[in-house]
Amino acid sequence: MIFLLDEESKSGFEPINPWKHPSAAFRRRNLPHLEAPGSTYFATFRCRRGLELTPQALEIVMGAILVSAPKRIDLDSAVVMPDHAHLIFRIVDASPLGAILRGIKGPSSVKVNRLLRRSGPLWMDESFDHVIRHETEWAEKIEYINQNPVKQKLVSRPSDYRWLFVRTQAEACATGNLLKAPR
Repeated sequence: MIFLLDEESKSGFEPINPWKHPSAAFRRRNLPHLEAPGSTYFATFRCRRGLELTPQALEIVMGAILVSAPKRIDLDSAVVMPDHAHLIFRIVDASPLGAILRGIKGPSSVKVNRLLRRSGPLWMDESFDHVIRHETEWAEKIEYINQNPVKQKLVSRPSDYRWLFVRTQAEACATGNLLKAPR
């Protein structure tokens, strides 16, 4: 099942050059992290090596993403795969990006560990994040998320994958209609 929002409004995507934003913040651990208010992010977080999520665990992680969405993020698209998750979103409160991702990874980790009767870290410490800079890139990333379960041979069509969320406009993008649609 694909999760769809009922709203038919245009996406909240607005192109931003994070390097020119007066409030931009650049941090580095192992990976670089660039943040700027109003940015649209493509983020990926992965399970620890050797861990694979069960269907019930996938449900928990998607639930954690969707619970965060109305409160802290404006979610365009997300997919939860057996060993990783991808999201495209904008932050709608004053939280830093790391806090948003911890707010999804932390609660889902506790619940998944309980389900799987295991302890210890579920997710790798650091997540990959990227500021999407233009609408073509945004459309490409949505299509990438849509096709991820197909590329991994989990389903033959994106609509058959249960743990895929696309906003109504994002689904139009995946079929090639978004960039032609009136704005």
